[in-house]
Amino acid sequence: MTNDDRVEIRDLISRYNKAIDTGDADGYANTFTPDGQFIGIVGTFNGRDELRAFAAAYATEEQYADFASAQHWVTNVVVDAVEGDDERATVFSHLQMVKPSADGGRILLVGHYDDIVRRADDGWLFEQRIVVSDA
Repeated sequence: MTNDDRVEIRDLISRYNKAIDTGDADGYANTFTPDGQFIGIVGTFNGRDELRAFAAAYATEEQYADFASAQHWVTNVVVDAVEGDDERATVFSHLQMVKPSADGGRILLVGHYDDIVRRADDGWLFEQRIVVSDA
């Protein structure tokens, strides 16, 4: 695991956050491998088609409105190589979902991500992303 790999993985996290926070369903789905999986408090989604549909619904459907108006703030990113596998790494990071408002905002969720990322031809992608609420 090189420093370049670690920078690319951190960039992947940022691209994921930007895509879900701005309603970019294609950009969101493309942060995952074709068979990638997201497991969160809103459901489990497998493969890019389901991931894309989830991200589109997240940006437009009332059931996700509170979360969709929030921002993902991710910190304390720890990347660990998987021993004996140069193509995968595990990633731990803290998550806060912050909803902006006139009075400064409020935190909707405090939790963490447990991720498996995989090296692909065009860079690192999420193979599995699990959201854990710490509340």
